Amino acid sequence: MSKRSVNPLFGYLGGGAARVIATLLAFAATLLVLAATLLVLAPAASAKDDRPTEMPYEDTGELPTLDPAYRQTSHKVVLITDEGLNPKTVTLDKGQLVAWISYAKAPSAIVFEREVARDMICHSLVNFTIQEDELRSAEIHAGEFASFCQLKPGRYRYNIIRTDHKLAGAGGAAKRLQGEIIVGNE
Repeated sequence: MSKRSVNPLFGYLGGGAARVIATLLAFAATLLVLAATLLVLAPAASAKDDRPTEMPYEDTGELPTLDPAYRQTSHKVVLITDEGLNPKTVTLDKGQLVAWISYAKAPSAIVFEREVARDMICHSLVNFTIQEDELRSAEIHAGEFASFCQLKPGRYRYNIIRTDHKLAGAGGAAKRLQGEIIVGNE
């Protein structure tokens, strides 16, 4: 008569079955630890976002001035202010881009005629979408910016439209501004 060893957890089960059950129990314990960790971390991930959604001040402060000769190698910058655009007309070399930075109290959108999209040299629109007969930027607030793809040589007129009609016109802010981009030797 051979003696069988008795495992205190699994009774008289054979060694193979006992190993399978022990592996399953270890796996279940790992899953429990993972679930407990997720439960602890879940409230932190769903915490209320207390970041401000608007600029936390009434006045953006003194407007920066740009040296007329200022130029990065690939961008030229247009400032949007309550009073107007600086510069109103921007001339780009072939391959350069334009970016708009807002210092206006009222949110603004940059709007081109839809046909301008045909003269863009880019694979996809990033800050702009085509809406009906317009090529329109996302709304930009004070301190934010939008940029545009390269354009083929030519002249391109655009409008800055104040999207918050309560703020537009307040304090002398123009409701609509007009600007122009000249690319190349036009």
